[in-house]
This record gives sequence, C-alpha cells and structure tokens, in this order.
Amino acid sequence: MSSPSSLLKQLGLTGAGSPLSGRHLLLILLAAGFLALTVFVVHPNEFRIQAFFSGSNCSRPNTNTDAAAFVAPPAKPPSSASPSHAAAAPAPVPGDDVRILIGIQTLPSKRERRDLLRTVYSLQLREHPSLAGRVDVRFVFCNVTSPDDAVFVALEIMLHGDIIVLDCAENMDNGKTYTFFSTAARAFADNPYDYVMKADDDTYLRLPALAASLGGASRVDAYYGLQMPCDRENFYPFPPFMSGMGYALSWDLVAWVASSDLARREQDGPEDMWTGRWFNLARKAKNRYDNAPRMYNYKGSSPDSCFRHGFVPDTIAVHMLKDDARWAETLAYFNATAGIPRAGELYHLPPLAGRP
Repeated sequence: MSSPSSLLKQLGLTGAGSPLSGRHLLLILLAAGFLALTVFVVHPNEFRIQAFFSGSNCSRPNTNTDAAAFVAPPAKPPSSASPSHAAAAPAPVPGDDVRILIGIQTLPSKRERRDLLRTVYSLQLREHPSLAGRVDVRFVFCNVTSPDDAVFVALEIMLHGDIIVLDCAENMDNGKTYTFFSTAARAFADNPYDYVMKADDDTYLRLPALAASLGGASRVDAYYGLQMPCDRENFYPFPPFMSGMGYALSWDLVAWVASSDLARREQDGPEDMWTGRWFNLARKAKNRYDNAPRMYNYKGSSPDSCFRHGFVPDTIAVHMLKDDARWAETLAYFNATAGIPRAGELYHLPPLAGRP
C-alpha cells in the first residue's frame, strides 16, 4: 500500500504551503473508496462523474490559491422567471477575435441529436454573424464499427463537414478525452484556435455568451468551465477539475496535453477528473475560470444545489438535457424560436416563446 506522502504526490496535492493534515488525508481516502464503489459496483456501465454530486445541497468553496487563480463572474441568484423574462443571447465583446473549437462528444448512432444541435448552433451563428469563422462546432466520436453507421456518417461528412472521427475504440473513461485534445493539437497546429472546448451532447451552449466570456479570459495556461467538486464539506480537498458538461483549454494547454508523457500515461480513468489531475500534477492551468452560476445542470424537479438550479438569463451552458422535453423547455426559455418568420397560412403553430 502506498504511503500517505506518495499518495498525496500522486494526487498533486503536495508541495510548499500544503494545508493537508491527517484528517484531510482520511477524507481523501474515504472519497476515493466511495468513487471505486460507485464506479465498479453500483454503476459500472452508466456512471458519469457528475453523479457524484447529484444528491447534495452545497455551497461553493473559495478556490483562489497561489497556484490557481479562479475567476468567477458576478454571482446572480437562480431565477424561476417565466420564458418571457429571458434575456436575448448577448452579443460578443465588440472587436474581439477569440477563436474557439467546440468538440461535442457523442456517438455515431446519435444522428437525431446531431441534427438538433446543428440547427440550434447554426441559428445562433446566423443571428450573430460576427461569430461565424470564430466559433467552430464539431461532433466527435471514436472509430465507427457499424457498417450502417459508417454509411450515414459518411453522408453527414459530405454534407456538413463537421465531424471528427478519432482513431480510438469508443469509450467513456479510457482515453477519448486525451485522444480528442491531442488530435486537435496536431490537426490544427498550422492555424491554432485560442481555445479548444470539450462538451457533452446533452449540453446547450449559448455561443455568444461563451465567446464574450472567453474573450475576457487569459489565452495562456487557461482552464475554463464549471469547477467540481463544489461541495467543500464532503469532498474538500479533493483535487479540483472542471465538469464534463463543457470545459475549454487554452491552446498552449492543448499542445501540452499532446506532448505530455504524463497525460499519455494517465489517460485511463474518470476522464474529466483526470484532465484536472494532469494539470494539478504538472502545476499547469494557473488561470482557472469557474463559471458558476452561469454553467449548471438542468433543475427539473430536483432540489437546488451548488451545480444545479433554475434557468438564469445570462446562462452560458445548461447540462443534463437528456430528452426532447428538456431541450424544448430550455430552448423556449431562451427564446430560440423568436426569429421565426411570419408567413400567414403556412405556419399553424401555437404561440412560441419570444413572439408577442
């Protein structure tokens, strides 16, 4: 069994000024045991790391340290306002030239979800033409093994040109994230983006808000998203990482991942947690941006928590949109249909959000 000091070193929590005590070490060991129990016994196939935090009401810890300065936007309380009170998508910072690649992690067979997301994001780009050419959305999955899926994916590539097929076996926690970032670093080395973002296909991103927020962030050594864990009492000082709903890395960190022996060796495990672990061990990502409460999980009938609450007008991302009903509710709140043309007898629709 590893000694306490070696365990702390593996977790990236040692060094000058470390606040850890024996009590903290015990908490880490208990949390690690709970993780192993959840992954390998309770939910061996369906486990997502965010499920760790789905049962607690909590307050967000102060994460500012010398090694990682977390910058959060001004906090606004969760809103339960009706859809008519939702703000229109904000315009990006005037004159900003930030370039973002968004890789939406999905599966070859999920064509219907890709079609929905294409519609949602293409309409946002049409409404905000200054983002065209600066925000690129791509759908990312590993090798296509079904002959039927291969035909349909080939047609999508021919028509849309927005798919990245990684050279890996499809997986959740065995290196897909590492393969995505390292592939992006090589593929776009001649014309790099400022940020590369990994996002889930059940996350709704408001691209103008995202671009405006990233436009004011550092473009060096930057790690941007919703910081987890946000439960100080139960998981502090568990090493911090950004939620898998969607997080962005500055280009220098993307290039570092591609060249790092540490990231290559340590690619198997709870992937979003492991991304944070790479940076903690390597003393990277000193500019960290925690975007609570603007990035959060869909609330539904669940209680509020430090990562889940009702819609807020200045939202950047809403996660856990697992079905059409949740997508429809979210899109209605943010007035996604406000631009529908008036065409007399052609559109017999009920009243839509955003229309007088």
